[in-house]
Amino acid sequence: MTDAFATSGRAAFYDGRLALLVIEDALIHRTIISRIADKSGFSTVAASSIEAAAERLRSRDFDCITLDLSLGEEVGGEFLRLLADRKCQTPVIIISGSDAEVVEETSRLGRALDINLRTPLHKPIDLGLLRDMLEQIRACSGRYRLASV
Repeated sequence: MTDAFATSGRAAFYDGRLALLVIEDALIHRTIISRIADKSGFSTVAASSIEAAAERLRSRDFDCITLDLSLGEEVGGEFLRLLADRKCQTPVIIISGSDAEVVEETSRLGRALDINLRTPLHKPIDLGLLRDMLEQIRACSGRYRLASV
């Protein structure tokens, strides 16, 4: 653990592991993502709505965010605007069961808002690909501004 990490106040929350915010309304998907993240060196915090995710961001920093695009009545793309308003460069992985056109449209929006989007993953999730993406993010974690409000 680096001195900057230890003194940031995050160590008490995450015990030296990187932090992943999982924004997903389906319990089974939150559980799967969290288990893969745990094996990739992340501690996870879950949010099942945009409001809950915004609240989590107000209370701590995250090194990565996974985002479902269909959150009940909400649209995950709204969350990208919230990140843009905060000039957040934390890596975001869209994980969605939405059709390819919706995912691509949201990805275009994220790029236009200068969000640090990774290649989207479609459900059912390719667990190996998710693990690889998280490990790449972990390896480069010092390069990003963390999502804090």
